[in-house]
Amino acid sequence: MAELLKYLITFVLSGLPISEVRGGVIFGLASGLNPWAVLVIALIGNLLSVPAVFWILRTAHFRDWILKIFHKTAANQIDKHKQKFELYKELALFAFVAVPLPLTGSYTGILISEVLGWDWKKSTIAIVAGVLVAGMIVFLSAEGLIHLIKL
Repeated sequence: MAELLKYLITFVLSGLPISEVRGGVIFGLASGLNPWAVLVIALIGNLLSVPAVFWILRTAHFRDWILKIFHKTAANQIDKHKQKFELYKELALFAFVAVPLPLTGSYTGILISEVLGWDWKKSTIAIVAGVLVAGMIVFLSAEGLIHLIKL
């Protein structure tokens, strides 16, 4: 039963905004759970949050709210740099989410996509791919560190 609870915590941590897949993988591996099960559960936990967060932000009209607060400054900056992003926006979004650093996960990627008014379907694909890469980077790094410590 205690092991099942650890898997559940891994899943929940992976779906939370700050820890995301990174925190879930590290917790699961540190808890001594099956490494491959941890990776799969953490990825699923994080990936399930992506469409839900997009839906919440779109339903709440988040972009409109941000533009009302920052009005001309935000609108001018978005318009000024929009052409630079058009060609590489999905690639940039993928790279941003794939780098496993604090505040570079799926939630921040979704916020960027929404504020800039990018197509949510293309952004979702880039974010999902970024989460998969970030999860693998953290998984392989943590597994390597664990094996190094055991030596």
